[in-house]
Amino acid sequence: MQLEELFDEVSKKIRSDFARAQKSLTHAGLKGNANEETVREFLRQYLPKTLDISEGMLFDSEGKQSRQLDIIVSDAAKTPIFFQSGNTRVIPIECAYAVIEVKAFLDKSELEKAYSNMKSVKTLTKKEKAFFRPDGHIQQFHTVYGKKWNYWPIHYFIFAYDSASMDHIINNLDQLQNNDEVYQRIDMICVLDKGVILNRWQNGMFSALPNTGSCLFVSHTSKPLLFFYALISFILNQAHMDYFNLFPYLQSMRF
Repeated sequence: MQLEELFDEVSKKIRSDFARAQKSLTHAGLKGNANEETVREFLRQYLPKTLDISEGMLFDSEGKQSRQLDIIVSDAAKTPIFFQSGNTRVIPIECAYAVIEVKAFLDKSELEKAYSNMKSVKTLTKKEKAFFRPDGHIQQFHTVYGKKWNYWPIHYFIFAYDSASMDHIINNLDQLQNNDEVYQRIDMICVLDKGVILNRWQNGMFSALPNTGSCLFVSHTSKPLLFFYALISFILNQAHMDYFNLFPYLQSMRF
């Protein structure tokens, strides 16, 4: 079986699970949970096991916290869990690579809500002191969003089952974040039945992430799930973090 055929079957199953939840559940919260869990389960099955897929909240050593998040992609081996209740976790921002927000239907109103949620994540502070940096003259840096980082910055993606016109969505997104720094934006949007909104760099390359001078682009692909998976895999398979150092989170405590 070819990869595109495999993902066609996966897409059909995701659509079927969504339709069943819409038909069987009357409570909006239960529908939302079912829709989110379908995407979480897909990511758990198809992303490398070095990545952990959870839901919950992120916080930083300054005491700031995100809103409730549908999907958190973090380092499976190095992430401490500071609180867990059922499937909900609270973990430090330093250990998270990406957040994915799930929408049943994406329109201007839902996009504005997602933008606010994104800001609650990307305004959290990853501190270099919260990592054990290797000794020696050779230090590892990451070039992401057109600049060098001492740690891996966090990404924010949206996965929607359906949406308003993709042209309307991209115009609304451009208006929302046109003046934001490239690393403080919604990075990419996948709409299961319509296509993918991604970034076209000045050199013509397409990417899940914006870069200096890049612009938003709508791909009306017939295989949105596979394209979305390929783009986030390209980024997340490169993601790396040094071992986490708890002490910056303990500085204001007295024992």
